[in-house]
Amino acid sequence: MKLPLLLLLFFAMLCVAPARIGAQTAPVQVQDSVPTAPAPVKKKFLPVPKKSLMWAIIPGGGQVYNRRYWKVPLVYAAMGGIVYAINFNQTQYRDLKKALELKLQGLPHKYSDTRIDNVLTLRTLRDGYDKDTQLSYIGMFLVYALQGVEAYTDAHLMDFDIGDDLSLQLQPRLEINPATQAVSPGLGLRLRFSK
Repeated sequence: MKLPLLLLLFFAMLCVAPARIGAQTAPVQVQDSVPTAPAPVKKKFLPVPKKSLMWAIIPGGGQVYNRRYWKVPLVYAAMGGIVYAINFNQTQYRDLKKALELKLQGLPHKYSDTRIDNVLTLRTLRDGYDKDTQLSYIGMFLVYALQGVEAYTDAHLMDFDIGDDLSLQLQPRLEINPATQAVSPGLGLRLRFSK
């Protein structure tokens, strides 16, 4: 009786031994006594909103500080368009102003013998271009202010969490009326305040 039990134990050891040998095929590594420094982790750049606003004193400077380089050409294109509008409106205003002065004196001017060669039309056009010039200056101020506000806001939103977990969820519910014990379908709105 002892012999079959010993044989069974012997065969069990033979079955386990190859599995144990195959499991230890990886080479054993010896650790050095000198600890190695971990590889440096590159931190994500997070701009300071106040510095971004300070850099926005230079048009496009806040966008450069925020490392949003693709926005700089947009800022300069908007400002260039406004400068062009100011120049165009101012030139037209000066031409019409001079033409109106010459017309009132009865002298020939740039617009002599054209459809707009009368005092009322010249005055109306002159005033219109003057108004457009003033609006263009207001537009320049707005573009300048907008690029600063955009840089400040963009710096604030750099670390904004845009994960898939939305905090507002709409889901179907069954409502039970306590008085009549009637069940009615409805919609439930769940608002999560913390993670």
